Amino acid sequence: MVNTFLRDLPFVLLGGALGSALRYFVSVLTIYDTSSPLPYKTLIVNVIGCFLAGFVAMYFEHHSRFNHIRLFLLIGFIGAFTTFSTFSLETVKLYQAGHLRTALWNIVLSTLSCLVSVLAGFWLGFRIR
Repeated sequence: MVNTFLRDLPFVLLGGALGSALRYFVSVLTIYDTSSPLPYKTLIVNVIGCFLAGFVAMYFEHHSRFNHIRLFLLIGFIGAFTTFSTFSLETVKLYQAGHLRTALWNIVLSTLSCLVSVLAGFWLGFRIR
């Protein structure tokens, strides 16, 4: 078990480093000017990440010989790229700031769009595997 962990860890670490760097790049690159406090950047990243997670999970389901690529992408890259903790924190801050309706919309939009994105990723991964 320890040997497997040590063999797999570099793939997860490298994927995580690249995923977090891309997450930072998206936050710097994405500029929106709106009066709404809705955290659009986090929503965009989570939808993209959920689509990728669905796609990678389905695509590599029957390709166990590519387990290192799956670890790199799913656990490392996508795990670091998506921002569920940020989503949760921003939702609580919206509520604390008195934006109850926006906080609820953030929960509904993020949850539904990310679930649909995972399903779309599953579908695409199934179609091209």
